[in-house]
Amino acid sequence: MLYPEFSQYEEFFDESAPLVHAYKTKGGHVFYVEPGFYEGLIGYKEKRYDRFDEIMKGIDEVVKKNPRVVFTGNFESPFLEKDGFVYREIQDIADPLLIYVEDKSRGSDYGD
Repeated sequence: MLYPEFSQYEEFFDESAPLVHAYKTKGGHVFYVEPGFYEGLIGYKEKRYDRFDEIMKGIDEVVKKNPRVVFTGNFESPFLEKDGFVYREIQDIADPLLIYVEDKSRGSDYGD
């Protein structure tokens, strides 16, 4: 699966993380985009398209400030564990920009 939102970066294959997209910037910074993060990003794109460019700029700023980043779906149980890397979830990007998506999912009522 291609991640067109990151086409401005150089993609490379990391054998240690075959299911995670890996990218390099022109400045030599390296970052990974886990599937869970990407799924969340697409959720924001669908629900908050009017502000999606701000989220992508926020991601770019995180990459510029940190030479090694893993964008993860859940920092408590990431796909990828890399020493010296900073971990960020989609909410770490969107919340400071005051861009929210309400999670309306809830558990089943069965069994109550």
